[in-house]
Amino acid sequence: MNTTQSCIRLHLPANTAWVGLVQNAAEQAGAVFGLDPSKTLRLVNCAEELLQFLASAEAGEIEITLRPVATGVEIGVSFPSADLDLSALNMVSSPNTNGEEPDWMSLPLLLASRMSDGFRVGMEGRFMEIVLRVDKAYPDTEPFAAERVQMQGQPTLSPVEDAQAIFEACSAITTLFPGYVVADWCICPGKTGDQLQAGEIFALEARDAADRQCGIILWTMRSEQSVNFYGPYDFTTDNSVAEKLINGLLQAMGRTKAKIVFSSLATQSLAEYGFELLAELPNLLEGSESPVMQSIWGRMLQEDFGGAVWTHPEFSEFLQSRYDALELVRDMRPVTDLGEALQANSVIGVRLNPRLSQAILSPELNGADMGENLSRHVTTLTSAGYRNIFFEIDLTKGWQAAMGGHLTQCAFQPELLLPHGRQSDTLTFRHVPESR
Repeated sequence: MNTTQSCIRLHLPANTAWVGLVQNAAEQAGAVFGLDPSKTLRLVNCAEELLQFLASAEAGEIEITLRPVATGVEIGVSFPSADLDLSALNMVSSPNTNGEEPDWMSLPLLLASRMSDGFRVGMEGRFMEIVLRVDKAYPDTEPFAAERVQMQGQPTLSPVEDAQAIFEACSAITTLFPGYVVADWCICPGKTGDQLQAGEIFALEARDAADRQCGIILWTMRSEQSVNFYGPYDFTTDNSVAEKLINGLLQAMGRTKAKIVFSSLATQSLAEYGFELLAELPNLLEGSESPVMQSIWGRMLQEDFGGAVWTHPEFSEFLQSRYDALELVRDMRPVTDLGEALQANSVIGVRLNPRLSQAILSPELNGADMGENLSRHVTTLTSAGYRNIFFEIDLTKGWQAAMGGHLTQCAFQPELLLPHGRQSDTLTFRHVPESR
């Protein structure tokens, strides 16, 4: 855990006798770290339910950490790694509380996860860690009307430093661009402003001689080696600042360790700026039968010296073809079933974007039921109306590459290879029901 910033840390046995202390610590953390009373109550409930779960599991000595993050407060609990069933974290989980053998043990973890705004699970040495996040309550905002700018003089580029400039950009973007290229950060400018201040998001704006905002580009560090950007959003009548925004982004990246920069939502072709087309993903929007093609553009910033990745027969041919096209060298190691014992239950993380009818899945914890768990997620999401379902794996992790068979059985096809996308390369699959 990060120990360099303010936090509240408790070392205690996993015993319900300590629930009062844990509740008080969470209540204090919510007040000090900026949550309103209703959100603080949710944090307190998360803390209580996590302790209840670990006490039922007889987890032994645990460490609870409450710390501020850009958008709210995180509560993390680490405990000696054991064969604990964490499947209640799954979006599709519904513990049985009826019948002859009700599953009361998983219920506290289910409640904690549902009261949070996000979670992650990880292993750190011999310890397992569960982290839940409760976000601050941000006010709803209505964008104001915007028109394209007839630029006066030469544009000046500068970093965006406050939420008002983000709100100004969001208003222009939602007015001037189609909905499928409007980034999520436009939905809540206040939240994005907090992330800007915390260095989680970066933005560069262009203003003309009359101090009118005439364009913006935004990016995040997906990892130390990769940058994910949105835009360029050019608000001018003649599209005259897009190139300057792209060049400004590339210059900023030259001062980092980033090896690749790629678009998440590109507003135009980037081929003329030295980018390669990495993939075109068809997106089905609500009320439309014809997909909108989402182009993913990428550009290498440093020489690639090769590396090693895990692969599976179901997608090894796709991987090789993409590495050949990108002129990248990788030692492709086939995953092998070694017969090792797996814990029974897996955990899959889900990020939802109802506006784009999009769900992005990723494996959080391996388990023997991974195939069944994936199938349940797909069934639930499609029943809920999600038309664009993606699954991302990290190719440095053999257990994730070994999911190739499960992904094929659930009608996923490989679509997007991102060099250095996470710890190393990542591969994104798209759910294609008709491929079954």
